[in-house]
Amino acid sequence: MEPRLFLTGPLGEGKSSMIRRELGDRIHRAGGFATVRDRDENGTVRGFDIMSADGYGPHDRFLDLTGEKPWINLEIFDRVGADYLRRAGEQPFAVLDEIGGVEVLNEAFMDELARFLSGSQPCIGVMKGPGPAGKLVEMMGLTLRYELARRALYEHLRNDPNTLLLELTEGSEETARSAVRAWVEEYAK
Repeated sequence: MEPRLFLTGPLGEGKSSMIRRELGDRIHRAGGFATVRDRDENGTVRGFDIMSADGYGPHDRFLDLTGEKPWINLEIFDRVGADYLRRAGEQPFAVLDEIGGVEVLNEAFMDELARFLSGSQPCIGVMKGPGPAGKLVEMMGLTLRYELARRALYEHLRNDPNTLLLELTEGSEETARSAVRAWVEEYAK
């Protein structure tokens, strides 16, 4: 099993939930970060926050959808996102959930991500695939610069011999779950 495993696939397929479920209490030994949807009482997404992988500590809003136009705070990735990546090496393994979103437009974050990925730290996470990225481009009016940066990261992971990029599709849940379970048993000790 490769030391880095990233699930990719359609929105709402349970990629993040699968990883968290299989890690169980081991998540408390993980470095890295998670992005979470903030929903109102009707289930409407209000925004997206970044937080530590274990879910403790502050939630920092980087995408707010409550106004007339979506608001992106890329500076969060300068401070908070890059710091989560730097500190991830202090833990036995890392969770990067999720990469390939608007953070690819932040140079400091991407530099830290490149440094992290060039190391040997085992990590598991979610990589935004082309379908969800297309929805993000449409919703946010993102430029070609975003899609090129996201695609470059996707291709880097796909071509890295130390990374398994596994697409979650309808009917492949058990295969993905088995891969996540095997990764957890090998690297999340």
